[in-house]
Amino acid sequence: MTAVNHQILRPETYYSREWFDREQAELFGDTWQFAGMADDYGPPGAFQSVQAGRHPLVVLRDGEGVLRAFHNLCRHRGAAVLPQSGVVKRAIVCPYHNWTYGLDGCLLATPQRKELDPAPDRSTLGLHPAGLAQWQGMLFVHPDPAAQPLDEWLADLPQRVAPVDPLELTEPGEPEVHHLKCNWKIFMENALDNYHLGYVHRDNLAEYDHKRQEQHQCGQWHWSFYEPPKKPGHMPPSEVRAGLRPIHIDPRWYGSSFGMIFPNTFVLTGPTFWVSVEVIPTGAETTTVRLRARVAAGQNGALARGLVTEAAARVFRPIRSLAGGMVSAIRTRSSVRAAIRKASQDQRRYTVVEEDVFCCEALQRGIRSPRFSIGPVAPRLERGVLTFQQNVRDYLTG
Repeated sequence: MTAVNHQILRPETYYSREWFDREQAELFGDTWQFAGMADDYGPPGAFQSVQAGRHPLVVLRDGEGVLRAFHNLCRHRGAAVLPQSGVVKRAIVCPYHNWTYGLDGCLLATPQRKELDPAPDRSTLGLHPAGLAQWQGMLFVHPDPAAQPLDEWLADLPQRVAPVDPLELTEPGEPEVHHLKCNWKIFMENALDNYHLGYVHRDNLAEYDHKRQEQHQCGQWHWSFYEPPKKPGHMPPSEVRAGLRPIHIDPRWYGSSFGMIFPNTFVLTGPTFWVSVEVIPTGAETTTVRLRARVAAGQNGALARGLVTEAAARVFRPIRSLAGGMVSAIRTRSSVRAAIRKASQDQRRYTVVEEDVFCCEALQRGIRSPRFSIGPVAPRLERGVLTFQQNVRDYLTG
């Protein structure tokens, strides 16, 4: 009987600094990277810096209102010409030697021009352009302005995810940010693992029919997933109780849907919300996950902000909260009941993301063990994990 390879990437690729550096150079520096929403960039001169692997980039709205992307490098000595985010008025001025660029990236002026050798040719020393494209209101950048067009790169993913225009929705609160002690690939694989949904998220996702889930590989690189509500054509009861309006006309999308844009971006939708998820590698064993939620416009702001937590959650009572509350409270046998009662009252709800964070960090600890190995898998429910691993390996090995 032929052995099946259930772990395509070697364990050290999840904690090796050398492999992390290769990913930054060869994967994140050679794929389309999420750069925020189109409506993040307001008036002319509005900009945000973006990191694409080892490439510092900046997205900026020029004087004509057109969005552009550049490498955030002065053509004199390579200093970043713009900080994290903000608005520039008429020109971009490098903070080091005051080389000045137009909002279209062209070089306008070089102080003490006679001191420069050779004399600068302004027509060839504009900011290096980068690729910029938009899908569903989401902006993506690529270090190479001649990269494969985004619509080709996405393949049939746009036809597989909920048809939502997030620019018609409103963002009721600040981004939700999580800092994880695990490699970014572990979080991505967890998101593609449909085997754990009925266990880790037993209470949170109880209203969805795990047995009727749909998943598709989109082109070579991307992935889509949809799980209907247990009562087809009806919003899950918790969504109805939340009191927010649905964002879909077609009840087909009243379930839980996501699209994974390789290598590190997700779009999540439910009946009443749309969420972007950016998975940012910050080290070989650390990751930042940033979620931004949007809901239908014209609704109560406080209610909408509450849904950002509720819709991503439906949480269970964690045993660790109960135990933690008892540690300092229990002094005598008679205080045990009071400690249990107080801990039960004070318990807080854990979101789906927090449940996933717990599992991902546990996996990171396990993968470092000399005894680590993968046992039998559920091919139908975990094939997204193996496809993702294969794609990462293919990208880095050609």
